[in-house]
This record gives sequence, structure tokens and C-alpha cells, in this order.
Amino acid sequence: MNRLPVVVLTGFLGSGKTTQLNAWLEQRQDLAVLINELGDIGIDQHLTRKAGVPVTLLAGGCVCCVVQGSLSSTLRNLFMARKNGDIPEFSMVVLETTGAAEPSGVLAPLEQDPWLKKRFYCQSVLTVVDVAAGAASIQRHPECLEQIQAADLLLLSRTDQVAASELTAFKQQLAALNPEAACYPTPVPAEVLDRQFERRCRITGRLNSVVPSPALLSPMVSVPGTTTTPSRHQLYSASVIWEYPLSWGHWQAALKQLASQCGDALVRVKGLLKVEGLDGPLLVQWVGSAEPELTPMNQWPDDDTRTRVVLIVRHNDADFPRQQMAHWESLLEQLRSAPTH
Repeated sequence: MNRLPVVVLTGFLGSGKTTQLNAWLEQRQDLAVLINELGDIGIDQHLTRKAGVPVTLLAGGCVCCVVQGSLSSTLRNLFMARKNGDIPEFSMVVLETTGAAEPSGVLAPLEQDPWLKKRFYCQSVLTVVDVAAGAASIQRHPECLEQIQAADLLLLSRTDQVAASELTAFKQQLAALNPEAACYPTPVPAEVLDRQFERRCRITGRLNSVVPSPALLSPMVSVPGTTTTPSRHQLYSASVIWEYPLSWGHWQAALKQLASQCGDALVRVKGLLKVEGLDGPLLVQWVGSAEPELTPMNQWPDDDTRTRVVLIVRHNDADFPRQQMAHWESLLEQLRSAPTH
């Protein structure tokens, strides 16, 4: 039996994985796509140009530690649907993980489930790295470091947002963290999906975690006051689904308030906003302290025209994001009743 290759597309929250995936889907029609989201509301599957390929959402948690069972059952269902002719025949699976995923945990079902092991194998781990976020992201988020060290190839996004000297320095830092992984600027052509790499042991091979020394995090970025590196389990999410439209001015005020509420704990906001006067939603893509990226969409991706927003934070209280979103929803109700300026 010929086993089907699985390509793991990983990278920290907001690094540009979906953008890269869309570039591949424009070139390849033989893919099946699995998208893993940390929150219980899926957004990224609506941003993926399906191009006739099967796209499946694994929502509600990180695939490396929470929804491994869902991954196993989804791969089984995909295989049987392909065999029975219920979906277009695909020759490769691309798994886009949540930005919190630790790659060795993602690979565990493929290595440990006898049924899956006979039918699938991991061909490569491709990690998207946000060059603009740079070493600060590696220092703050241990998941980012793990994803870099697990990579067979590093796909560098937002290279146009840094100076040439900074890009060179950052590549040197990446080479020190993972000397075997070549770097390519995104979007990377789909030919990279066909490259095969030898899998290695997490303990004795390239998946072994290494704490970066301060020298690897300079001179590009210096982050003062850093203390103990938090566990990846301190990434928590909450979501809001809200029925009513707001003016663009009110949405601006609401987003500003959400950032103020969360402070330094804010890691990622993404969602679809229902704006007065627009036929489609306003797509929000927001990473940490950067300015929100706001993109009008011509139409809603499905029949649900409600606002959907997912908040991801790093905090020692798992209930913190839920509390913030409850406060934020109260603010939305106030804005709904307020006059539009």
C-alpha cells in the first residue's frame, strides 16, 4: 500500500501560514487540507481559497495536545472518503497547525497509531517565521522556538518589513538554532511540498528543545525584563459571536478598548466584523502590539453574517480571555445604543 505524505505547516500565531497555504492551493489541485485552530470558532478555513480541495477544520484546541484524537479520526475519515470516491482524489495532506502547536506532539498520531502509520507518513515540517517579529517572538514564546527547531525548512514571512542588515542578522540566529534548515522567503513555490526529509527522534535529533542564549537574541532585538519562560499551556483563547452591526468608528473604539483591556497579554486577535454599510465582513488580523490589519471582504464566507472574533492571550489565568471577552461584549452592547458620529 502506497502511503500518503503529510506536510505539517507550522509557525507561531500570525506568522503568515494561511497566506502561504493559499499560494500553494493556487498551484496544486491534489491537496487535502486540515486546519487546526486554538479557539472554538474557526476563522482560517474561511480565508483559505479551497480551489476544489477538501478542507477540514480541527477547532477547539491545539492539535499537539488537545485534539490529537480528532486528528486521528479526521485522517481516517479522509482516507476512507478518498477510497470510496466521496471526495476528489488527493495525493497529499497539508496540516496547518495552530500557532501554539509543538511539532513533535502533532506528529505523534502518525507515529503511534498503527492504522495511520500504514497509510500516512510525515514528509516534512515547514515552519513559517515572521521576520518582523524577529527574535522578540522567539524569546517571549517558547512555541516559536520549538517550531523553528523542528523545521525541515524555514519559510520567512514579512522580509520586506526589515532592513537587509536585520534580515541577515536574523538568518544567522536561525542558523544557530537550526543549522540544518534552509531559509526561503515566502511565498515559497509549491514544489517545496514534494521534498522529503528524514524524521528524527525528538530527544536525540533536531526536535530536541534548546533554550536560546542571549547572544542568539541580539543584536536585532533586545527585550528587557524577561523572566522565566512561560509554558505553552499559558496560551488561552476565548471568542465572541455577536449579531448586530456597528459603525466603523465604533468598531475602531471597540478594538482599541480590547487592546487596552488585555495589555501585554494580547497575542492574537482574528475575526470577521459586521460593519454598517458593508456587504461583506471586515477581516481583522492582529498580532500582539502591532497595528490591526483590517481587510474588507466582498461577501461573507458562509450563511452566517454575525460578527465572530477570537482572542488569544498568554496569561497564567486560563479564565482571563473569557473575562475580557465578556467585558468586551458588554462594551459592544453600549456602543450599539450610542449615537453614531
